[in-house]
Amino acid sequence: MQKFGVKKMQIRQTILAAAALIMANSADAGVLHGGTFSVTYDNPNNLLEGLTIGPGGLTEYYVANFFPKAVADTYSTIADIITVPTNTYPAPSTVEYVVNPADLTGTGIPTGAGGRANKPTTLTWDASQDALVDSSAFIANGQIGLNGVVMTRGSFTGTLTSGDYTFEYNASRNDGVNSGWTLWNNTSFRTSTYDARNISVTTNGDELLMTGELWWSPNMTAFLFGGDGSNSAGKAATFTLVSPAVVPVPAAVWLFGSGLLSLLAGARRKSVQAALSA
Repeated sequence: MQKFGVKKMQIRQTILAAAALIMANSADAGVLHGGTFSVTYDNPNNLLEGLTIGPGGLTEYYVANFFPKAVADTYSTIADIITVPTNTYPAPSTVEYVVNPADLTGTGIPTGAGGRANKPTTLTWDASQDALVDSSAFIANGQIGLNGVVMTRGSFTGTLTSGDYTFEYNASRNDGVNSGWTLWNNTSFRTSTYDARNISVTTNGDELLMTGELWWSPNMTAFLFGGDGSNSAGKAATFTLVSPAVVPVPAAVWLFGSGLLSLLAGARRKSVQAALSA
């Protein structure tokens, strides 16, 4: 009886694991599972080009280095990053951030020490938005955590870093010009870096394709470009968010799960019969 009890427990645990896998892969759409967030700068070598520069604004501003996830994760602090010479990791016109998982535990991704504060991805959306096609409106809850750091230098002393972003929707920032989607910096301190405009969103279950423009936020304009904090200095880049398709559950998994259930049911009947005949 004891041996059978252990066997039954093992079977039950296997069934629960299979059920969890089935549920994870057959859940209703509306959950972001990984992906990439690409930013294409309008003018990476001169970020001031085409911007409205106020009195006291910068006269030179450029991308000095870009640290993608594979490189960024080797630098646990911003203090280490800012010592890197210009063009050690030269930035192409398009840089790519990796979407963080929902749980950063044990991943080795810096989450707060030394000014690096990667955030988990918790983005979900309502089932009514599961089948959008090139939509100019998209409302979701939570955040998209992005891994990567960009270094900028220019006509100022020192180095500025921005990155480990979160991409979030906030209805209060949707003013008919800005979409409400904002790219928030999480290196050293949290601040809104870019507001997204002219977005286009396509969804297919859990798959998400989102494109749009990134405009300097008013507070960054006031900080860097001499604005008064009421308007954007101008457009900085375009972006593309692409999530991977969720891998479907193979039919064999469903058959395996149902087979285990039948096995457990049969074992239970034998146990009852043995107890009655004892």
